[in-house]
Amino acid sequence: MIEERLQKIIANRGYASRRKAEELILAGKVKVNGEVVKELGTKFPIDAKITISNNEVISSGEKVYYLFYKPRLVLTTMKDPKNRPTVADYFENVGERVYPVGRLDYDVSGLLIMTNDGDFANFVMHPRYEFTKTYQALCKGKVSKFHVKQLTRGVTIDDDYKTKAISSRLVKYDEDKDVSVIELTIAEGRKHHVKKMLIAADIYLVKLKRTKIEFLTIDNLEPGHYRPLKPHEVKQFYGIFTAVRRKGDRDSKINK
Repeated sequence: MIEERLQKIIANRGYASRRKAEELILAGKVKVNGEVVKELGTKFPIDAKITISNNEVISSGEKVYYLFYKPRLVLTTMKDPKNRPTVADYFENVGERVYPVGRLDYDVSGLLIMTNDGDFANFVMHPRYEFTKTYQALCKGKVSKFHVKQLTRGVTIDDDYKTKAISSRLVKYDEDKDVSVIELTIAEGRKHHVKKMLIAADIYLVKLKRTKIEFLTIDNLEPGHYRPLKPHEVKQFYGIFTAVRRKGDRDSKINK
């Protein structure tokens, strides 16, 4: 019987991403054949009986992928002990158990990918592949070109971490409401990354929305709605992954 690492088996069965599976293992919530397993990297037969919080993890079979427009004031999690709205509330009628790829803050709206494909989620979230994400920020007052350019020149967040946007621009200024809309694209994903960048550039954020993940755009999606990813869109993501991996392999050979 083929054996795999426990976190990969959990991810492949569509229960959670590999990273989330690792968290569950370390928390002592995972049992294999009735025994708690806390050590990462332990291998088991791919048909092993696995339970998480005493619920059996069964493969859902079909891999599904959705592009979801998360509304503001919704948690990017599948369950909340305080019973606040979560992304899971919008997928109750989907046959497969899907979960979010990455996260958006509670007060941030915009695009999320939802899937039950653990491998797909793992590589999209991996910092090595640097998938780009575009945001639109509603900001107080008239934001100057100088402050917008600071975002691409680079700012310091988290005391000593230097970061910069791939691109940034002033979309518009509404004189009546005295608000500006800024668009910026990044390829990193620290906690509250965009918010911290705007603070570092002395820009007063009012509201934030993610409008694009790589080539996927918000288009005509409404808050709380989703659409399936098309087969060629999934393949395109895997194409980016393959290209980056090959480049990394070539760089490793050159540096040896």
